Amino acid sequence: AAVSGLQNQPIINAVIDDNDIIYTDYVDISIGLVVPVIPDVEKISFTDIEKEINRMEKKGNDGILSIDEMARRSFTISSGGVYESLLSTPIFNPPQVYH
Repeated sequence: AAVSGLQNQPIINAVIDDNDIIYTDYVDISIGLVVPVIPDVEKISFTDIEKEINRMEKKGNDGILSIDEMARRSFTISSGGVYESLLSTPIFNPPQVYH
């Protein structure tokens, strides 16, 4: 659903560069509080997205995520609900547009 929405509404998938809004031709999604990027998700299957999430989670747990694996994102999925909170503030990582 996120990929479809980002593709259909280009402003949501844009990034900020100084005072300019840059429209991208890719969809990169980050998941969680430490936000490794799953690049070009619009080009891979749901199964492959799940596998990549698991691979990144393992790297995060092992403490071996690189800075490059946390760059070039356009959209982050974060859930404060996992901590049973009623309110949460999403983490905004430039150059993402805040949604």
